[in-house]
Amino acid sequence: MKSITIKQPKYLLLFFFTMFATAVMAQNQFNLSGIVPGKNGQKVELVRYTEGSVQTLGSATIEHDQFQISVPVDEISLAVLQINKTFGGTVIIEPVNLKYHFSEDGTFGTEGGKYNPILSGYLRDKEFMAADALFIKLTKGGDIASIKGTKQEWEMIQPFLKKEDLRSEYLANLVKKNPDPKVKVMAAIMCELQPDAAKTMEIINKVAPQVGENTIMMRRVRSMEKQQVAALARRHEGMLGAQFADFTAADLKGESMTLAPVVKANKFTLVQFWASWCGPCRKEIPLLKQLYSKYKSKGFEIVSFSMDDNKYNWEKASEAEQLNWRNVSDLQAFKSGVAKTYPIFGIPANVIIDQNGKILASNLTGKDLEDKITSLLK
Repeated sequence: MKSITIKQPKYLLLFFFTMFATAVMAQNQFNLSGIVPGKNGQKVELVRYTEGSVQTLGSATIEHDQFQISVPVDEISLAVLQINKTFGGTVIIEPVNLKYHFSEDGTFGTEGGKYNPILSGYLRDKEFMAADALFIKLTKGGDIASIKGTKQEWEMIQPFLKKEDLRSEYLANLVKKNPDPKVKVMAAIMCELQPDAAKTMEIINKVAPQVGENTIMMRRVRSMEKQQVAALARRHEGMLGAQFADFTAADLKGESMTLAPVVKANKFTLVQFWASWCGPCRKEIPLLKQLYSKYKSKGFEIVSFSMDDNKYNWEKASEAEQLNWRNVSDLQAFKSGVAKTYPIFGIPANVIIDQNGKILASNLTGKDLEDKITSLLK
């Protein structure tokens, strides 16, 4: 019995090959369709940050309140949507059809995908949405400049801090508890390795082999870690071993205080730079109260210097925090001569000064600050 061979026409084989290739390509495309009311004619760009550079993945122009961008997925990674060069939200590049919507009040959201709902989960939290709604209401749709220097600015600060706390807590929880290594890395990047960079990197180092050191996201998190370590080293070394810079500033009652007599009268003085709008600064205050209560009788003093430029905000935050040590400001924020002298590039910041006026440490937080004060006054 003879076997029969059936020859497929070449055009038929080519057709099936083309269809297969098209299907594979479609599976590896990130298709983003968006609705953006009131911004017709503006440019939308999908950009990705790598190790110090920005890569534009795709762009489109908003027409009839809509846009669409399709890009190949080289790997699962974070990207940022920019509308007319302003931030429009973080999205995850993955092989899906993702729907994006942007409201006139500045809120945004996405639908679809595996990773996008996870990483943006805080946007659907009821407390976050309530804080966001209040923030938008108080800022008249996000126009912070219009309320600068008013009492309304203080009212706006409260939901702003609430939003930041909820977002940070959500992302930090993903780093700790989500089983997917890629989610851990992307969440760590989104919260900039905070609130504890060292502990965050312990977790990331454990999952790094599964994610791959040469992936875009691992290269980015390594770059971020390197930059933060270098910046922290520079801050810790700031004025270390130098003589303190004296200054005079007023408290909330308008009474002037000069730092030099305080330094001379105490074994160690902590000058703590903070502000009403700085969440991390205010989270340090319970620790400062604990250290002050424990070591004041042993010659430990604190002077808080507010980096606010609005007295009302400084006053309200001080009332809320109940600071029981010297609390002064020149209300010049980062334009302050005091801030430039020390120098202060970010807050919370501080210096520890001995009785002879020598700076022993700078910019310590949390357990590092506690350990240093304890070692000096044990």
